[in-house]
Amino acid sequence: MVVTSAIGLLVVAILGLILLYVLVKLGVRFGKYLAINSIVGIIVLIIANFFLAHYGLMVPINLVTILACALAGIPGALLVILLVLLGIPV
Repeated sequence: MVVTSAIGLLVVAILGLILLYVLVKLGVRFGKYLAINSIVGIIVLIIANFFLAHYGLMVPINLVTILACALAGIPGALLVILLVLLGIPV
């Protein structure tokens, strides 16, 4: 009885380690994607600010806009640009 419980516990521990390994590998891959998307979103915001300055519009670069770009990436930058074009304060 003790041997079967130990073997069962060992199998559960090995399966748990395999699951943890897979989650860490996926997390690293997703983390790289998220970091690249955030950096590209902030770059899009800066480039849009440069081009919109010719039309008298300035995209404010503050904590809210940087967080929107960092969390949502390119869609966040496009949302901030759209809000500026519509005249909604950000």
